[in-house]
Amino acid sequence: MCLDISKDRTKAVTGQEGKYPSVHVWDAITGKKIKAFQLDKDSRGVMGASISPCGRYVGVVDDHDKHRVFIYNLERECKVLELESGASEMKNLAWSKRPDDLRLAIQGEKQIQFWCPADVTKKLKNVGIFDKAASTQLHCVQFDEEGWCYTGGDNG
Repeated sequence: MCLDISKDRTKAVTGQEGKYPSVHVWDAITGKKIKAFQLDKDSRGVMGASISPCGRYVGVVDDHDKHRVFIYNLERECKVLELESGASEMKNLAWSKRPDDLRLAIQGEKQIQFWCPADVTKKLKNVGIFDKAASTQLHCVQFDEEGWCYTGGDNG
């Protein structure tokens, strides 16, 4: 369902769909599995997965009715965060590529959400605002090295 490669190209992450979906982290050089994280049965599938620029975390958005966001710590081999993004289907997840920035974004057809799991104010999620005239369907999301977020849609 999804694929991402770490900044240093040593790790890859993939996500599955099915009765018991899972996220797999691989050694990108040898192809050996580093770690797998099992999602709940009601997750139905992994819609987006991405490795943080520091390589310590994997972010995931699932296909549950509430489209949950999970963050896993690779060093500790555990889930550190699980939150609901809402009823709108989310399809992709991307981390900011700015050094030491743990912001991420998840994108659906008509929505983008920005998440900051390290925000001390506990305002973890902000919804993107679009012009009322904008009626495009979004298909992808990505950050650059300065922390700017970009999306791509039907109307360019």
